[in-house]
Amino acid sequence: MGFDSLGRYTPGHKSWDHVGNMIPVVEHSEGVRPHGEFKPAAWLPVQFFDKYYEEHFVVLPGKVLAFDNDGRVVPAGVASGTNIVYTALDVTAGVIDVTTGVAVTAAVTHAVADIDGSTKHFLGRSGTALTVSKPVGVAPYAMWQWAGDGSSLDDGSNPAAYRNHNHNLQHQVAILCDYVLELPLVPANATAESAVFGSYTAGTDLLVLAALSNAGSLAADTQRTRVTFAGAVAATGALFVTRVDTLAEADSEGKWHLDQTTGVITLFTATTVAAGDVNGGDLTVSYYHYASAAASVGAFACATGNLKAGDFVKCDANSNFVLANPEPSVAADVDGANTVLLRTNIGDTFADIVGQVIEVESAAKDALDKVRTAYNPALGTDSSGSLPGYAGQMDQMPGSATGGVSDKVHYAGAADLVVRINLVSR
Repeated sequence: MGFDSLGRYTPGHKSWDHVGNMIPVVEHSEGVRPHGEFKPAAWLPVQFFDKYYEEHFVVLPGKVLAFDNDGRVVPAGVASGTNIVYTALDVTAGVIDVTTGVAVTAAVTHAVADIDGSTKHFLGRSGTALTVSKPVGVAPYAMWQWAGDGSSLDDGSNPAAYRNHNHNLQHQVAILCDYVLELPLVPANATAESAVFGSYTAGTDLLVLAALSNAGSLAADTQRTRVTFAGAVAATGALFVTRVDTLAEADSEGKWHLDQTTGVITLFTATTVAAGDVNGGDLTVSYYHYASAAASVGAFACATGNLKAGDFVKCDANSNFVLANPEPSVAADVDGANTVLLRTNIGDTFADIVGQVIEVESAAKDALDKVRTAYNPALGTDSSGSLPGYAGQMDQMPGSATGGVSDKVHYAGAADLVVRINLVSR
């Protein structure tokens, strides 16, 4: 709108073209399970055999995931240099060898560091090394062995590339990027240490041992994580026969109590015990604890280490969850008189962090131990966890046979704790 040089009103007019241009839409999917044509790598060793479908799984639920050179889904722990081990089961299953690109013909172990593109090539491609991305999410369910031949042209749509022309249980898989997981917290493998004499009071018949070295992070004494005793003192008479829940219950021969907080063991025995009978390795205590991560775990997903609410976690060599490089620091509290130990996570990068612990809780609840279930006492039960193909933990339903804990805790060989982890930064 305006006026000309003579002051006359000169109106402006709007013009338009009803056949306009479209604005591109950039939204693709929600971020919990992003939409994508994700496929497991054909070179993954088998992990678990499903008896009903007679097929193998290569990734189990809760494992941290990443991508290989071809954008195929792999356990993220491979990036840490974990060996890729093929066994006779992989030969039978027709798994593709990561170095040759053809089916495995014999049991063989490949060190990831050696698949560098010079002596060993990724899927037979000359000069191409195996590369694995940073973690991208976790497996929301068990993933079947890929049905195709693993070539770059194998997109799962051509039956001619299948191991079995008429059989493909899973064309694509999902990646879980934003959710809260509940995983069993598996303690470190059994630690044996020489007991140290505390005191023996003849009047009360109570033998007290000094606190265990990992007091404060002890795993509960369960049928998977037993506290056991060995040595000359343990072999004398009927000692360490029955563990009791409270110190007051240690009131007759052979009853003993372990204080989970202090790590002090108290035994009732009428046999006089002196310091010389205990010290010097005559009595050894084996127990499980969370002070360090487990050296070996079962096939099922879990978390390891002394995790606390608020801790950040990263992926370990087994594609499980472990504390992200803890660096304790000390800061004065509000009154300036005392100090507070802060749990901080320094050293691991943003790209390494996959989640944050929001809760650690006992899995033994709801009176599940009162439910009578088969195979009690348990058969083949220990902290190494369930092993596919063997009678043992997976043949025992949650209830009295598992000590009142869920299947996820029992199968993984955990004691009695679960940890809830919120996936972050994915």
